[in-house]
Parts: sequence; structure tokens; C-alpha cells
Amino acid sequence: MLTMANGPIGMLSLDEPACPSPPRTWGEDPHEFAVGLVKKTVVGVSVPDIIYERDHVRGAFIEAARALAAQGCSAITSNCGYSVLYQKDVIEATRLPTVLSSLLLLPAVVAALPPDYQIGIICYDSTCLSDEHLNASWPQAQRSRLNIVGIEGTEAWSKSNSSDAVYEWPLFAKAVENCVKVLMRAERPTGAVIIECCAFGSFVPMIKARMGVPTCDIYDAAKLLLGMQPGAS
Repeated sequence: MLTMANGPIGMLSLDEPACPSPPRTWGEDPHEFAVGLVKKTVVGVSVPDIIYERDHVRGAFIEAARALAAQGCSAITSNCGYSVLYQKDVIEATRLPTVLSSLLLLPAVVAALPPDYQIGIICYDSTCLSDEHLNASWPQAQRSRLNIVGIEGTEAWSKSNSSDAVYEWPLFAKAVENCVKVLMRAERPTGAVIIECCAFGSFVPMIKARMGVPTCDIYDAAKLLLGMQPGAS
């Protein structure tokens, strides 16, 4: 555990329209943290900006993180797992404990499993989860240990991959269920699943029930690494 937070948790949030969200959607309930939650929009960074690593994203994340530090936040998180690419930048800019993505759990999960087991990663867009993202999370990243799946190409993805994102949760549920089916058909056994997308938290119970393996998302990373006490899983 990196810290027992006293000031509020600062959350770097993508610049997209607000929408009603199901339980366990990261950062949607400000009362889920005993120390409080301060959200800061990363101006000009929507879903396509961050998944396609557009040039302005890094600077926007640093600027928003510094604003949260100036407001007295004691730790920094984010509502997008792809922001792990800016993990070191945010730490250097704020000098605060920072957990931007559940992908930071990868080294521990890999170390805990036999070498013939894979780790399933369910992400928003598997084609955009680059070696840079993996190396930022796990410096000795071995793609052979990972089975990466995503919802790209689905109706849920099409409607949300925009600066005017629309989240239709039944569509997301269907897309995530399809990802689970792909993982279950894998030749090598899956020993654990990591959920990259912070919007997929409400599907964790379904994934655990279907696959019967430990399933971790940003809630689990935050509780373990920052000592946060989010709402019940």
C-alpha cells in the first residue's frame, strides 16, 4: 500500500458527456470514498483522443493532475485504463501516489500464476492496447502471457468512441459477455482476468461467475495500492 490518504482522492476524468451509470462504475459516486473525491476533467481528451494517443493528451493530463494537487488531493487516479501511459508523467508532476489503471496489477498477477497460465485482459479496444501501455504497467511485459480482448467493432464501441460518447449499458453488457466467451475458448488456461476499462466494473460479478477465476478492476487496484476504501464490490 502506497498511502493512507488524508486529503481527497483526485480523479482525472475524460472530457465526455455525463451519463447515468450502473453501480461500481468508477468515480460516479462521490460518496464511495471516506476521504472524498475531487474530479477534474482532462480538457480536450475524449475516448478517441486517449486510445489513439493523440499529441495533446500527455500535456492535458499533466495540467489536470497539477490542478488536483493544488486542490490538496493526496492521491491521483483516473477513469480510463489507457491513461497508464501517463503514469510516470503524473507522478513526476505532482509527487503524489498515483494509480491510473488496473493494468498496474499485471506484475503481481503474472508472478502469482504458473507459467502455462495466461492472464485475460478485457479492454475497451484491444487494437489500441500497445506495447507502450503494457511496458508502463509491467516493464518486463510478455505478451505471450496475455490474452487481450476488447469490444472494438461492437455497437457499444461505435456509440461511445466519440467526443459525444453515448453509453448504452445493455450494449456494453453484451459486448463484455462476448469477450468472456472468447477467453473461455482459449487453448491455454486463464488464471485471472484484469478489466482495463473503468466503465466495465459492474460486469465483474458476471465475469467471475462465468470464468471462475480472480477478476480485478480499478477498484481492486485502488484498494490495494492506495489504501482507498471504495464502496462494496
